[in-house]
Amino acid sequence: MHLSERAPAKVNLSLLVGPRLENGYHELFTVFVPVDVYDELEFDVEARPPRGAATGDRFSSSGAGAAGASPCGLQVVCSAVAGEANLAVRALRAIESHTGWAFDGQVEVRKHIPVGAGLGGGSSNAAVSLLAGARILAEAGGPELDHQTLRTLARALGADVAFFLDPRSSIGQGIGELLEPLALPATHLVLVYLDHHLSTGRVYESFDARGGAEDPGSFSARAAADKVSWLALSHAVTRGALDETSAPPVIVPLLRNDLEEASFGLFPPLVDAKRALMEEGAAGALMSGSGSTVFAVCTARAAAEHVCQAVRRRGFNARAVLAGTLR
Repeated sequence: MHLSERAPAKVNLSLLVGPRLENGYHELFTVFVPVDVYDELEFDVEARPPRGAATGDRFSSSGAGAAGASPCGLQVVCSAVAGEANLAVRALRAIESHTGWAFDGQVEVRKHIPVGAGLGGGSSNAAVSLLAGARILAEAGGPELDHQTLRTLARALGADVAFFLDPRSSIGQGIGELLEPLALPATHLVLVYLDHHLSTGRVYESFDARGGAEDPGSFSARAAADKVSWLALSHAVTRGALDETSAPPVIVPLLRNDLEEASFGLFPPLVDAKRALMEEGAAGALMSGSGSTVFAVCTARAAAEHVCQAVRRRGFNARAVLAGTLR
């Protein structure tokens, strides 16, 4: 079966980090917004029923545009590093493990979302692969995977994967997998990509070493207060009181990222990127996720294009995008 799918990026308009949990993750409050930057995935894959053989080694992955084939003939081709391909592969393996069915064929991942940039490219690839695998399985007469099953598989793959199963603007709690949709208008952003891969694990280690996480009670109170503010904004949008033009000044005061200080300490050029965006007229600026992308919120498309061109002249790799509404 042949499928062509797009996997969108995301930014975090808010990222509050709470205490570390027993599973190693931190409790989070975040606001996910999809962004119209996409990876492209091509699936030429067939599903076949169980034959009583182990399926754990059916997939191989490769990097830098090369292809690697497993003994069963499945190829994974990725235009980036092997680790990105592995997330798509792991999603298909998760379906195999859950159902006992096997996949054969080829998956090609064409990367346009920068790797290790805090934009969720790998998680988005995993979610698209889960959805594609479920469709391929159903078309072959295999078991149907309902949304709850896919969410369970997504959580095992990574904290952000569940969001990309249905990438709408959402509040994320728990470790980011407990989602509540928000009504947010389309928002014009400028993304500044820095050619540096910040390890999420290292950023959180630095955050913990700085004593960043407060006690559970304080975090819960802070997250609850921010949730009230975001829901009030959402309700205003639903009532028609805020739109694409009037919402940015309301969104900007709510921009938060508890990981900025840790990431800025590990990679100081992030400070320069954020400063440049503000100096060139952004309404607000923030780092996405654990970095290394910084984004600006702008009041209109023309303003975003102006900021984008201005920071490019200062030597930054920048792109004007639309968040909240996928095209």
